[in-house]
Amino acid sequence: MKLESDRAPRDLTNPEKVEELLSRWGALPKSMIVIEYSGTGDPFFGGSADDRTLGIDGLIRLPMSKVETAEFDTIQQAHEAALKVTNRRPNTILGVAPTWN
Repeated sequence: MKLESDRAPRDLTNPEKVEELLSRWGALPKSMIVIEYSGTGDPFFGGSADDRTLGIDGLIRLPMSKVETAEFDTIQQAHEAALKVTNRRPNTILGVAPTWN
């Protein structure tokens, strides 16, 4: 029986996910940031979401951190940075938030 933990991650650390994102985008983004998604639902309404960005120091930023959010020119750069994160929380998904303007 195949367990969820046996599957390749459906996030930015998986090269197949990177290729999937590239194939869905009609045009390449101008820049992007990496986001660690954690929990579900808005905390104001009883949810547990606690999403955090990747800092320029290569670590997931803590709440109220003064470290700037890292910005990447390509999905490949974002993927490489995601692979090096050392302070990722359990049961999170690393995603990318692109901008085109």
